Amino acid sequence: MCEVSIIIPNWNGGEVLSRCLDSILEHTQGVDFELILIDNGSSDSSRDTVESFAARDPRVTAIFNDENLFFARACNQGYECSRGRYLLVANNDILLVDDAVTNLVRYASVHPEVGVVTPLFVDRDGRPQEFVRRLPTVLHIFAHYHRLGRALDRFILGRRVQNHYFYRDRDFTDVEEIEQAGASFSLFRRDLIGNLGTFFDEEYPLLFNDVDLARRIKAAGGISVVVPEIRAVHLGGLSSQKMDPKIYQRFRFDAIFSYFRKNHPMQYPVLCCAWPLRWWSTRDRR
Repeated sequence: MCEVSIIIPNWNGGEVLSRCLDSILEHTQGVDFELILIDNGSSDSSRDTVESFAARDPRVTAIFNDENLFFARACNQGYECSRGRYLLVANNDILLVDDAVTNLVRYASVHPEVGVVTPLFVDRDGRPQEFVRRLPTVLHIFAHYHRLGRALDRFILGRRVQNHYFYRDRDFTDVEEIEQAGASFSLFRRDLIGNLGTFFDEEYPLLFNDVDLARRIKAAGGISVVVPEIRAVHLGGLSSQKMDPKIYQRFRFDAIFSYFRKNHPMQYPVLCCAWPLRWWSTRDRR
């Protein structure tokens, strides 16, 4: 067993993947770790990058899928072969600074009551990003994803619903407990995940798998926190931007409907009425 298993799923992230991996190897000092790379059938230079890192560093394990199995399955593949006391899931568009992994592990080790630790995400220029959210209600979804909902929230409610969803009532200058730590870069206790029975629910292959995980963690009594003095640069959605927008939207709404059908059956009909055509199209994919 090692201290932390760093799990990175990748699909066509070639131009930033190498920078991401270099930053992890540079800024993970003083902690025993393994790096598990899962390539989801990339068609760019990603496979060569993964093979190169695995060949030159024994701490790197490479898994190659023949096709895109998407985020949830790839993370579960990494989890199934991991050995770490902690699990750190990272997107391929994260750049680490200031020994971020080491500091996340250090914080978790002295706060055993905390199950999930996430840093402050910043952009290339060091500006904080909106990186955590509350667990969504139908109002949050309507105000964020629906054109009419956004207009009503903006012009009538003064963006009150979106502000609540994105924790705009917090400045995150101190450690804060949150409901949902995103999977872009978060550290999980292995025993917490083991008690849940599953890591990422593959019913949500691409999106909302982290929302579902956060909900299960909270229901099990797990505590998630943001530690703002630990920072990570998040370049933002570089792999998803290479996907056909229509396909990406299909994954999004499939995930939203699945999440509310499973977790909020009383709110689910409201979503069906808000997006009747999208709801109808999901019926054949259940």
